[in-house]
This record gives sequence, structure tokens and C-alpha cells, in this order.
Amino acid sequence: MLWKVWFLSLLLGVECYTIAQETLLHQDLLNGYNRRIRPGADRTTPVNILASFTLVTLKEFSESDGKIAVVGAFGFSWIDERLAWNPVSYGNDLYSTKVYFEDIWVPKFVNLNPYDNLKRVGLDEMDCVLQDSGRVDFYPPDLYESTCDADVTYYPFDKQKCSLLYYIPGYYSDDINILAESSKFHMDLYEKNGLWEVTETSFTIETTAKNFQVIHLTISMTRRTTYYIAGLLLPIVLMNFIQLFVFLLPVESGERLGFSITVLLAVAVFLTIIQDKLPEASEPNVSLLTYKLLVDMIIGCGMILAVVIGMRFYHRSDDIRVPWILRGFTRCFYLCCTQVNLKQSIKPDEVVEIKSEKPIMGSDEIHIKWNDVGKAFDRVCITFFFLSLVLNNIVYFIIIFS
Repeated sequence: MLWKVWFLSLLLGVECYTIAQETLLHQDLLNGYNRRIRPGADRTTPVNILASFTLVTLKEFSESDGKIAVVGAFGFSWIDERLAWNPVSYGNDLYSTKVYFEDIWVPKFVNLNPYDNLKRVGLDEMDCVLQDSGRVDFYPPDLYESTCDADVTYYPFDKQKCSLLYYIPGYYSDDINILAESSKFHMDLYEKNGLWEVTETSFTIETTAKNFQVIHLTISMTRRTTYYIAGLLLPIVLMNFIQLFVFLLPVESGERLGFSITVLLAVAVFLTIIQDKLPEASEPNVSLLTYKLLVDMIIGCGMILAVVIGMRFYHRSDDIRVPWILRGFTRCFYLCCTQVNLKQSIKPDEVVEIKSEKPIMGSDEIHIKWNDVGKAFDRVCITFFFLSLVLNNIVYFIIIFS
């Protein structure tokens, strides 16, 4: 099989350059080459640099630290007349070659809004691709980190927009003209992030008032909410309504106060978890979920206070006369319902003599016990706090989804 390849090569006259010819090309190109001087035979004309960005993955976005980190690769292309050659002089087949980043002039972009240390784009031993026309292609991959202030108003249903800014120090737009190859990122190699969905990307060039150009890499993303709904919001809502069962516990169990405090502590734990994930700054806005949990805490504290007051009613001696205000309160919210239920349970064709411990409503001789006051108070509390929790959750979700 190998002899056929040789035969075809001789027959077709295939030419191929050697390592010696490529070595000679490098010596000729870099001999006397000054990498500190930008390309351009006409110094009044800026060098055009075609720029693009390929996004590989969104590695991290931290709301508390105000940090975004992406893995990707820039793409830069420009013409350097000093690096052009005639392929005929080098085996008639040497149309492209590779040189180190540090051996030729390259645009040294730096991050204008770095999260940590200031560093340039590209490493010293990365390769650039040279074409015989003098075109240079440079594709430096890296982990790019920048600051990004998060707006957590609608957390965990929030949307974020971050920009990474890059420019070339020492060069103005009269020296270098940056052109965008595309108005968006190249997403061919993109791998989805588990927490964030990238909804839009933007690649723009802005010329500042100081006459230098800045590359804006803008990423718009939406948080994936399935985890937060199942692991955060639903447990909070369920715990809120579990608190209401404290008014259904028998007073004799002695567990009312302990039950209400335990559930309130669970809500406080969720509030702590959320605060750890959110930035400490109050601008632009504090998360609405923080306010919701604060209201839940207030309602929970109100339930504890109501439990204490209700226990005092239950444990008062019947020798102490019930004040007229509490008697009216009990008739309205407890005894009236008891009498109505009792009347509805009697069939019309039956004559039943009812001997009740509670006299007929409206009689001045009704003897109301403190235990009746406690039951009336429980009914009012469970209704009031149920409506408060429902209203709190409805208002929160209306604001979030509006």
C-alpha cells in the first residue's frame, strides 16, 4: 500500500515542505522582528483586529461574592505585513505555521473589571497560527473571572445580567480598531450549567470618552428554580401552616408552647440559610423572600404569644368570674357555633329533651367557664393566623410573578 502512495506522489508531483524549511522560515520572519511595535506599514491607519468569543461553560456565579466565572476562548485575527512570506521559497507548500505568543506582536487584552488579580488574555507558550498572507489567528482559552453585582430582589426567581470588560492598555482607537466578528457568543461547545440557564449573550465594542475601545462580553441568565421550589419554598410554606395545628393540640398535653417554638426555630434556620447565599449589601434591593420570611417570623412570634395567652385562659379557676367582655366574646365565637350544630343534629319529627351543660343562648343566666373562653380564643387565633399566612404567601407570589 505504501508503494502506491509513493507512486502517486511521483506521478502527481506532490510537493511538501521539510522541518528545515519551516525552521528557515521562522528564522527569516523573526530576524530583526520587534514584537513591541504594532503592525501597520502606514502608521496613520489603525490595525483592524477581528474579535469573537466562544463560550464553553458558565463555571460559577456567586451572588454573595459578586463574582462570575466563565470558561471560554477569545478569537483574534489581524494582518501583520512583517510576517508575510512567499511559499515558493519554502518548498512551495508552506502556507501556514505556528509561533509562540511571546515571539510576535499580539494585542495584550486585560480585564477591566477583574474579580481578583489583573491578568492579560493568553499565556506565554500559547501558539498563534500564521498564514503566508501575514494573517495571524490567536485563540486563547482560559477561565475568565469578573465582578458582577447581583440583583436578588426576586430570588430565587431572579434573572442576572453580567458583563466582562476587556481592553488593550496603551493603544487608542487611532492605533487599533477592534471589530466584532459576531454580535453574540459562539455556543457550539457550550455545556449547560446546573443552576443557571444562559438566555442571551452579547459581544459589543464600545469606544470610551478617553478614545480607547472596550470589549463587552454580556451574559443574561435565568436561575433554574426546580431545586429552590422543592427544597426551599415548599418546606417554608408547609411549616408555616403546620404552626396552625398548635391551636388544635389538647391543652392537657402540655406541648403547645414547645411545638410552636420548634416550628419557629425551623423557619429561622431557613432564614439563615437564605441570608448566607445572598449579598450583604442592600442595593439595589433586598430579596423579597427575606421580607416574606421576616413576616413569617412575626406571625410565628404572634402565635407563641397567642398560645401563652390561651393557656392562661385554660388554667384559670372557675371560681373567678369571667368579665362581661370575654362572655360576649365567647358567645360570639364559640357558644353560638355549638348551639347551631346542636340544633342541626336534631330531627324535626323527634322530641328530644336536651340537657346541656350550657344554657340556651341569650339567657342572662348562662354560666360561661374559662375553658369556654380558651376554646373561643383558639378558634379566633386559628382563623386569624391562617388568613395572615395565606395573605402573606399570596402577596409574595403575586409580586414575584408579576
